[in-house]
Amino acid sequence: MSGTIFVLKLPIMEVTLNLPENIYRNISELAEKKHRRVEEVIADKLRDDFLAETSDYAKTVASWSDEDVLALAKLKLPKEQANRMSELSDLKQRGLINAVEKSELEMYLEIYNNANLRKADGIAEAVKRGLVSSLDNLL
Repeated sequence: MSGTIFVLKLPIMEVTLNLPENIYRNISELAEKKHRRVEEVIADKLRDDFLAETSDYAKTVASWSDEDVLALAKLKLPKEQANRMSELSDLKQRGLINAVEKSELEMYLEIYNNANLRKADGIAEAVKRGLVSSLDNLL
């Protein structure tokens, strides 16, 4: 699996980080487990930490363009990741999941839950702006 976790596309700023070797090694191992690139894991962690510290995410979304608000309102996991999460959930229900798979499922569930929380912010802002009249417009 490669690519970003979220379908939302925002402008990207290139930054060079100097990390201690042990931190880079930990991030690299996490990226490998998540089937992602190291820079994606770092960017997601920074974004998540920043958003968690932002007291009013709705204000942040309110400052976005209509296009970005609609993209957030339509946010979804890429098909490959959604399929993998479904496969892992099925293994868990059948009692056949191993420790690594369980960890992977927990990661996907966390991503899914966080994405849905942000998606709700996007939907609320889209409705507020009159960009959508029903949830059917977001499919």
